[in-house]
Amino acid sequence: MAFDPIESLQAAGILSGPVQPAHEKFYRSLTQEETSVLISLKDRLPAFLPEVQAHAADWASPEAVGAGFTADCACGLWSGSGSVAK
Repeated sequence: MAFDPIESLQAAGILSGPVQPAHEKFYRSLTQEETSVLISLKDRLPAFLPEVQAHAADWASPEAVGAGFTADCACGLWSGSGSVAK
């Protein structure tokens, strides 16, 4: 059985719902090691960067949820997905 990074991220609670086609290519390109790092950071990152947890509510905005991110996903750190267009 082939490794599916999207399925792994969904099972870990990092991604929720279907992945938008615009993001699917990126997630499919993640290696198993990269996916494991993202999953392992999920619970540990707020301890190192408390502002991530403080801004988690921003990631639950319609823009972030529409991209498939849950409120505790730190993907916005790298992709900017948590920012709201003004």
